Amino acid sequence: MLLSPEMAGAANQNDINQELQQGGRIHLPAGTYILTDLIILQSNTILEGEPGTVITIPDHAGWPAWKPLISGNRVQNVTIRNLEINANSNGNSETPHGAGFYNCIYMIDCDNVQVYNCTFHNSLGDGLRTKRCENIKFYNNLVYRLGHEGFYGIDSQYIECFSNRITTRTNSGLRIWNSANVRFHDNVIDAQLDAGGGDPGIQIEDSKGTVSNVEIYNNVLNRTWGKGVWLVAYDAGVSNTQGVLIHHNLFYEIGQSYNIPSTGGIVNDGFQDTQIYNNIFDGVKNNAFRNQAGGQGTIIKDNVFTNTAQHTAISQTGTGYAIADLVGANLSVVNNCFYNNEKGDVYQTSFSNSDFRDPKTNQISSGWIWTGSTWTCNYVKPMGLGSVPLTTTIRLQLMAIIYSILYCTTFVHHF
Repeated sequence: MLLSPEMAGAANQNDINQELQQGGRIHLPAGTYILTDLIILQSNTILEGEPGTVITIPDHAGWPAWKPLISGNRVQNVTIRNLEINANSNGNSETPHGAGFYNCIYMIDCDNVQVYNCTFHNSLGDGLRTKRCENIKFYNNLVYRLGHEGFYGIDSQYIECFSNRITTRTNSGLRIWNSANVRFHDNVIDAQLDAGGGDPGIQIEDSKGTVSNVEIYNNVLNRTWGKGVWLVAYDAGVSNTQGVLIHHNLFYEIGQSYNIPSTGGIVNDGFQDTQIYNNIFDGVKNNAFRNQAGGQGTIIKDNVFTNTAQHTAISQTGTGYAIADLVGANLSVVNNCFYNNEKGDVYQTSFSNSDFRDPKTNQISSGWIWTGSTWTCNYVKPMGLGSVPLTTTIRLQLMAIIYSILYCTTFVHHF
């Protein structure tokens, strides 16, 4: 079904909703669709655009909290693709970030949802937020200047987020809370480098003891504002054995923040049995791995820890060591490479079978190779680390070009 973008105001979402009621594929031609009410998804539908299809809201829209631009409730078999969602945070600046306003897409009690080849920007809330959903795929999306998370899965399971290009603002790039069976892989995440730059690139949160089967791999985390990956458990989550796998990721100059104390490549606040292997941590601020609570059963092996530096602004216990165990969890640290870490290699933990050679000039067991300008391995797409990270001053066009270079795709946008 083909709709016309020439209609304005309420006619836009009314016509879209009417066609969604019929099911099938709803195609929105290029044009700007200004919503005065939300789009309501139906089962067995595809909502798609094309280069130049933009969904937005007016200035001073006045919508209540938790009313998103696009809503799905108890639907299944839904695809959203090839859309640009500009949630107009500048025009609604009287409304706070991260308080439930103007989420781009919010799905509740849904099954089999795919969101891909979309651009999410200038929101006061999340890109895609799911609650009690199953079988979710979020991929090939470009995300920046949001007011909360790029993707946020709550009480959901069977989640896969991959090949996304995310610049964080306000909070994290990818996040789950009390969710299971999750794969975050092949994403590139950095931060808006100012006080509004958010915190972790990836956040895994457990308060019900339900987090399990989570794997984070083949990602490039580059100059995040706070943590690279944050594992946080509280309430019933502290007695759970989560067993998260974190492997073959590049953590580069993580923790640029001057206003967040607990920066670090991976910061653990209560998770157990985490396995961290074949990652590279280069130039991380504060600590490459910082254990602040829990940590029992954690295995750290076959990684590279190099050029760890003290926190940029906040003096604290253990800062500047590659690995700091602040709670005495008896970490297993074996067969890693340590080189040129400012304060030392480990703080309040032991290690064995270590390699102390320069990983940029010697072949090491982690599988990572320094090319002269970037780190690469067989599993992770290389990234030009010398380039200026994305900030609020870089336009969408430049981001789209970088995205296409990184993933060798034919991402096309209308400007």
